[in-house]
Amino acid sequence: MKKYVLYSLFVFALLFTFISSAGASDILIIANKGVSASSISGDELKRIYFGKMTRWEDGDKVNFCLIKTDLLKKFTKDYLGLTATKYLKHWKKMVFTGKGSMPPFYTKDEEVVDFVANTKGAIGFVPDGSNTDSVKVLSVE
Repeated sequence: MKKYVLYSLFVFALLFTFISSAGASDILIIANKGVSASSISGDELKRIYFGKMTRWEDGDKVNFCLIKTDLLKKFTKDYLGLTATKYLKHWKKMVFTGKGSMPPFYTKDEEVVDFVANTKGAIGFVPDGSNTDSVKVLSVE
C-alpha cells in the first residue's frame, strides 16, 4: 500500500510538472519602435544583457531593462544560459568594479512595455500575451 501511495504521488507530480510547463508563457523580446532591427540573434541578446553590446548597428545606444518576476528566471535560463542568481551576481560585480550600472528593474509587464516604448534604443522582455501595441516584437534567430 505504501508503494502504491508513493507511486501515485510520483505520477501526480510528473503530470503536474508536465501541465505546468505546457502552459508556461513564452517570452517576447520587445524593442522601441525606433530600433531598426526586426530580429536579433541569440548572441546579440546575450551581449546586450551582459553589457557588452552597447550600441545598435545604427549607432543608437542600447537601453535594456529587467523584470523582477519569475520571467527573469526563465529568460536568464533560456537566453543567457545562467540562473537568475548568477546573472544578478554578474551585474553586482560590474557595479562594484565600476564597469557598469545596474539596469532598471520593473515589477509589471506594463512597466517594461512603457519603458521600452518611451526610451530610444530600448529592449526588454515580457510574457507572451502582453499588450505590445506600442513597441515592436523582435524575432530571435
